[in-house]
Amino acid sequence: MKIKKLSQVTLEEALTAWNKGFEGYIVPIKMDIQAFVNRIASEGLSPEKSIVVFMHGEPCGIILNGFREINGRKIAWNGGTGIAPQYRGKGLSAAMMSEVLSIYKAENVHTAVLEAIEENERAIKLYIKAGYAITDQLLYLNKKLTHKEIGSLTESHLAIKKIYPEQLQSISFYDSDAAWQCQWQSAKQGEAAVLMSEDGKEEGYILYKRVLEAAGRTERIIIYQLNFTDGSAYEAMTESILGQLFLDQDDSIDFTAVNISVSNPASKALLKMGFEKKIGQVMMKKTL
Repeated sequence: MKIKKLSQVTLEEALTAWNKGFEGYIVPIKMDIQAFVNRIASEGLSPEKSIVVFMHGEPCGIILNGFREINGRKIAWNGGTGIAPQYRGKGLSAAMMSEVLSIYKAENVHTAVLEAIEENERAIKLYIKAGYAITDQLLYLNKKLTHKEIGSLTESHLAIKKIYPEQLQSISFYDSDAAWQCQWQSAKQGEAAVLMSEDGKEEGYILYKRVLEAAGRTERIIIYQLNFTDGSAYEAMTESILGQLFLDQDDSIDFTAVNISVSNPASKALLKMGFEKKIGQVMMKKTL
């Protein structure tokens, strides 16, 4: 076994390690070179601090890592651990995790975080053995909504204020502990809006990305964060804020909420609206 930094190998070798590493995975995530490069860039992953593993000269394993400073603490995210099928269950994963944790310590990381699909028991056991603990349950929720299905914002006496995603940090109830891919730093080409009460108070916010069809209509909206103040009428607010995302030419939009916590009242509101659970994940953390 030989471990190299991703920055020390060719793109083709790194991509081979990724595609072999996730062969037969629960969710298909095979990529081409462009998609792989885009993932590294969009998620702020570090080629210098990510690893590729070789066996008999062939790339067979990979762990991608990203680092951020959040609330004065350095956070490391495991953005993907993959091992080729023929090397699974043979101790390679434990050696890879040990190498990565050494990198985290050298980088003075305070907290290591990751997400794992809830059915992936082997991976979850690996992370628990490495000292991670499950801290949350996350949902992927989806539903196609028509404009007629949901209420009007004017009926709830609330207003929408569009802001830049990075401005969300100034909101007192912004969730800086959200899953890595759902933080404003990862919302490339994303949008944000705040729900305001009549007296000018911030009652909720949404971080999302709009995907347009060629004709300019909204095809999809990916919701990265949807949060409200404690004690708010979150069901009405959820319906209201989604209603305001429709453009004049939109009849229907396919909505997907990504990695929303089961403890977030907004997830309960979405489920009540008929959103379907597509995938469940666990969030895991380790304090170094």
